[in-house]
Amino acid sequence: MARARWFRGTALGLAAAVLALAVFTARQVRDGEAELARSDRAFDEGELRDATLHARRAASAYAPGAPHVTRAYGRLEAIALGAEASGRPADALAAWRATRSAALESRHLWPVEPARLERANREIARLESHSASEPAASTRAAAEAARRALERDDAPTPLMLVLLAIGFLCALGGLGMLAVRGLLPDGRVSWQRARVGLILALSGAILWTMAVWQA
Repeated sequence: MARARWFRGTALGLAAAVLALAVFTARQVRDGEAELARSDRAFDEGELRDATLHARRAASAYAPGAPHVTRAYGRLEAIALGAEASGRPADALAAWRATRSAALESRHLWPVEPARLERANREIARLESHSASEPAASTRAAAEAARRALERDDAPTPLMLVLLAIGFLCALGGLGMLAVRGLLPDGRVSWQRARVGLILALSGAILWTMAVWQA
């Protein structure tokens, strides 16, 4: 009987997780398509800044395999290349910065668009360091220094994020065990039965604190 309840609870938990993921994906696709449509309208009207803003938001609404993400990045690249070719480096720089922001905002435990992020860093460094009054060697050195600064990643590592998640789940599970096993039907607390839950909750809290500190 206990095993049947455990399997039933596990199945319900997995079903809830799948449903939550499906709802999240549907919302990302809906928001991404809406932002891309706004970008299309702004682009057709010649409003490059608005087109860039909405394309960045569309690219940030990441969902695996969602077509709006690829189209949004393509729109940002088209804006950047077209703006630079027409003598509007500020708009080109804004588009590459938007590409970089979207790639950073949409990553999870790992970057989902590493090639786009690398190119955006390179193009931003080149445009920011470009100056006709400086020698070519000096400009190249400045571009390289700017690129290295952009590629520096101060975000929490995937290991730290995993430890944060484990710590949170341990603390949550421990508190749940305290409530279920530690409380007797008459309202008294059985510290003998609550011991495992208490240890688990404290261990999760310590792990969470350490991961936050290291991150």
